[in-house]
Amino acid sequence: MRYPGFCFGILLLVILASCNKRLPDAAEDILEINLPQFGEENSLEIISWNIEQFPKHSRTIVNVRDIILDLDVDIIAVQEITSADDFDRLIDSLNTASIGAWEGRLSQLSTNLSTGIVFKTSIVTVESDTHLFVGDFDFAGRPPYVLSLSARNNNRLFDFTLIVLHLKAFEDTESRERRRRAIQKLESWIASQLQNSNNDPDYILAGDWNDELDDPAPDNVFLPFLTDTTRYLFSTEQFIDVAGEFTFIGGNFESLIDHIMITRSIDAAYPNHTAQVLKIDQTFLEYPEQVSDHRPIGVKYPAF
Repeated sequence: MRYPGFCFGILLLVILASCNKRLPDAAEDILEINLPQFGEENSLEIISWNIEQFPKHSRTIVNVRDIILDLDVDIIAVQEITSADDFDRLIDSLNTASIGAWEGRLSQLSTNLSTGIVFKTSIVTVESDTHLFVGDFDFAGRPPYVLSLSARNNNRLFDFTLIVLHLKAFEDTESRERRRRAIQKLESWIASQLQNSNNDPDYILAGDWNDELDDPAPDNVFLPFLTDTTRYLFSTEQFIDVAGEFTFIGGNFESLIDHIMITRSIDAAYPNHTAQVLKIDQTFLEYPEQVSDHRPIGVKYPAF
């Protein structure tokens, strides 16, 4: 004989389990970092995250896994991956600890500190990937990683091109000029794509640009993008001169050098998109030591 109360209890347990992003029997080494969730059902979330020389600590893989599960975002554009094997271990650990399925792609052409993406396979499909400016000195051995992506949820589609960047570091004159030339080349290439009406006009550039948006004109490497406001918009521009809104937290130097830039067609389609600096270090105090000297930067597009 079946009792209604017993059946209701079983049903409730099933519903609660299905809402949990983590498996109840996940590995014992899960650290409850307990970050606020950034992802939402009706939005596509993209974060850019320089995970400093991943993995920099024996706890980095498990920490990054738990941060991703807490944030519950759809796409992570990553930089500074030093070990492809450990990157694969991260993806495996996500799929072990999470109900959802995850996949990772790394640039195969970076000579050091690889770029790549981590994404939910239930939402995102990689249609194709390629690289720009392979072997170009100005890109510091990290050619822009270009992915054609389609995101589907709630019977709605958002397809676009994601370009993951990690530009030349340091403040010396040569490094700045290499960044300047790299950005000039990027803008010229994107402009040529936008001129062809048969091409999808939706582009998102995410990564560690290693420079600030508000430098004076003689030193500002971003001018090709900043001056063409009909084509481009930096989602991170809103954080300029806002106290505490910086992404690099290494040593005594704090700055906003990680950025997400979009073409205006995306802004027109989703004018209510929002950006946020994810200050994980303020909740998880071991973050700078065990994970990274960069905070992630995230954007939500109300696409679904």
